[in-house]
Amino acid sequence: MSDPPCPEGISAILMGRNEERFLPMSLHPLQRVTDEIIFVDTGSTDRTPEIAQEFGCRLFHLPWNNDFSAPKNLALAQARFRWVLNVDCDEVLVDEEENLRTRVLDHCRASSAPAWMIRIDNRMADGTMLGSQALRLFVNDPRIRFANPVHEGIADALYRHWPDQPPEKFDLRLIHHGYSAGLNQEKIRRNVAILRQWVANDPATVFGRYKLGINLRFLGFASEGLYHLEQALHLADQESDRNSLTFLEELVANCFRACLEAGATDKAETVKRIVSAWR
Repeated sequence: MSDPPCPEGISAILMGRNEERFLPMSLHPLQRVTDEIIFVDTGSTDRTPEIAQEFGCRLFHLPWNNDFSAPKNLALAQARFRWVLNVDCDEVLVDEEENLRTRVLDHCRASSAPAWMIRIDNRMADGTMLGSQALRLFVNDPRIRFANPVHEGIADALYRHWPDQPPEKFDLRLIHHGYSAGLNQEKIRRNVAILRQWVANDPATVFGRYKLGINLRFLGFASEGLYHLEQALHLADQESDRNSLTFLEELVANCFRACLEAGATDKAETVKRIVSAWR
């Protein structure tokens, strides 16, 4: 006999360590929109666990082991409601409309998709916004679990179990404040170390190389970053199911821009030729 479905509602899941600066700002709107907030602490030495409890989070602990998927999967395993919203500690849900919770629930009920891409607006240090899309809202199903040691995601699980049901876009928005705070350099250097190990262990990882390229360029290592973006693009070109790569459009755009910024117009033309052949 299959397990009964989860009750209707939204579970927010977060994980982090030493996130006291942004955590209250992140948790406040989630209280108004979700039915529960699950927070997994990975070894904080500041007030992060206390803040989580003050906001009514269900608090769990897991020692940090250079793997972001492990605490996210622990949080996901505790989720009690039918839909899950995955949020980072320095992200704030834009909930200006009074009926946002109702609109999210109505949309999820009416859709047969297992997951939805929502908008992430990255607030940069100069105050500008850099937009992207990410898989952050999804059905609470045991087949959906996070993968990747860093920049964890559920895309692999979705493609494996719902190959004919691609994620849909939904008009829900998070603002990511980490880039504007001047604190992100340390986190990115940590991520680069994990990404380097990931790529060393699995040189054919398209996503790992893509994220390594992005992070290296952010830290100022433009040439090395471009190399990994090019490698990611060529690996994607060899994928028969490349359209399942939810980050493909961003990979192409970042690789093309990196080529132009390096003055490598010949490489930029190669990017255009590769993408043209996909159509």
